[in-house]
Amino acid sequence: MPVPAAFLTPRRQGGARCACGPALLFAVATLVGCATSPRKVTRIVNGRVIVTRAISPDAYSHVARALMYEEEQQWDEAARELQRALPFDDAGAELRAHLADLFVRLGRLDDAAEQVRRSLQIAETVEGHLAAAHVAEARRDVKGALGHYRKGASFALSDESPDAVERAHLALADAELGAVEVDAAFETLRKLTDVAPDSVRARVQLGALAWALGRVPVATSALGEALRLEPADLEARLTMAALLVATDRIPEAKTAYRETLERTDDAVEIAEMFLKWLVARGDKAEAAAEADRLTPDVVDEGTVEGIIRVEGAAGRAERAVAAADQAIRKGVSAARVTLWLAGALLDAKDHAGAADRLLKLSRTGPAAASLNEFIESRLRAAEALREAPGSSRLGEAARALEEAAAAIATAKQPSAAANKPKGSSAGTSAAEQERDWSVDLVVARALLDEKRGDAVRAARTLDTALAAEPTSARLLLVRAAIDERQGEWRTALAFAERILKADSRNFEALNFHGFVSADHGQDLPSAMRRLQVAMALNPGRGGVVDSLGWAYLNSGNLERAGDLLAQADRLEPGDPEILMHLGDLFAKRREVARAIETYRRALTLLPSERVAREIQGKLGALGPRSAAGR
Repeated sequence: MPVPAAFLTPRRQGGARCACGPALLFAVATLVGCATSPRKVTRIVNGRVIVTRAISPDAYSHVARALMYEEEQQWDEAARELQRALPFDDAGAELRAHLADLFVRLGRLDDAAEQVRRSLQIAETVEGHLAAAHVAEARRDVKGALGHYRKGASFALSDESPDAVERAHLALADAELGAVEVDAAFETLRKLTDVAPDSVRARVQLGALAWALGRVPVATSALGEALRLEPADLEARLTMAALLVATDRIPEAKTAYRETLERTDDAVEIAEMFLKWLVARGDKAEAAAEADRLTPDVVDEGTVEGIIRVEGAAGRAERAVAAADQAIRKGVSAARVTLWLAGALLDAKDHAGAADRLLKLSRTGPAAASLNEFIESRLRAAEALREAPGSSRLGEAARALEEAAAAIATAKQPSAAANKPKGSSAGTSAAEQERDWSVDLVVARALLDEKRGDAVRAARTLDTALAAEPTSARLLLVRAAIDERQGEWRTALAFAERILKADSRNFEALNFHGFVSADHGQDLPSAMRRLQVAMALNPGRGGVVDSLGWAYLNSGNLERAGDLLAQADRLEPGDPEILMHLGDLFAKRREVARAIETYRRALTLLPSERVAREIQGKLGALGPRSAAGR
């Protein structure tokens, strides 16, 4: 399914990857010899003899400072320190490769290319080829980047460092996914699991990609091996739990979630995920029992967030409200508690209740919200009112956004703290002034305009913002979604392609482009590959599994479509759009009664207005056929 209209939170962005840090430390760790005549140094690593080269303490001190600057993301200073190290180590191929990566981060691509050339001229290293690949990627040279990643991986196999083998092959597989070469990525990861028997990352990524390619036994085996190697690996555990859900191994999936909770000290994020899934599949008593175990008896500042989130996820909104009110009476920040509670109420589809709570927050008085809290309350209130059934409170949503806009303008004023409202106990900290809510406001205004029936104004609002931020993935994706909902799907795909040109691994853009292409029968093989990449990058997301199933359905492969749509339904039980697609599958199988039953069930689950209209149209088309017994 495409990206939800509410898309209000920042998403993963792409960028140059610097893979040289650990390798650089290894290369400069031996402080003997001198720059003019470096001695060879041998070490034993995993039972094998490793030969490296010693460098001078002067070079090492600059490199150490460079790495410290990198930790603080001070890329300019880090680059300067590495340049100061070079005169003390004129044979430093790794140093030049690392410097090239820093220049890529700084946008100095010509300087980066020069350092790569000199690095590879000194010696062919894994780091040199990876840096060369990063330069090529920054220049949008996909073929050149893949060539260097492959050379790096090949060279690593002749090296003696297990770390180099793992880094190079993981980087190659990532690049192959970015180029939508899913079969090549699979082979790269499978080779890595063969040559790196202790690599947990290789097995986790192989498991995710194998699942996306329909190779469930391979996925299960790879994830199981990852957990054998590292039982505490959270990504492996959550991916395995999702795979167990998707393949209808429900008792094992529940055990996997509970074991994950134990290993993470009942992390609230995982508890929410587990409880919401239990409630959605109808296991409400089980969810209540888990919530009873997870929630402490005492409500105070340290426990109230967890209590609200767990009770909300367990479908017990009334308990979340009671905990919130009790915490506020005890002096816990009303603003923070209200923001947490709003999430629980929205999970319960109580849009009006969430909005009413949020709109009561004020910037004045003894319980005043901070500036950021106030802005967030207005943006979330507007979203709740926009998503509420009907349109009776859209005027209130607009007023909430105007209040948010005024507060954002205040936050941008250098003297905002001095101008705080009279009686306010909440000043404007430096951190608050650093938070930029401008994109959130633009997105909220555009989506509200669309809800009011003015998609033209919504598009113009986004276009104005994109003129200032033409590469904003978030703005581009919302713009694409609005066009797609207006039937302008080709234009929508063009916006998604702009995102993918800058970040070929953008999960939301891959899913959106793949789904919309499949929806309109546009280059289905490419659409399916994009969706496989999206699923591999974010395994366990029912919406993406649904998109891939939808693509197979439109390609005519009903067997594969049925497997994927059933998996999506198990991962996100009761999702109206997934159920609609399942109904479409049954209709294509000529299982008319089952299709009608599925469509009608979807209508009982509060679908969006658009999905409800589509389902009604499908039911209308099936009605005469059903009456005729066909």
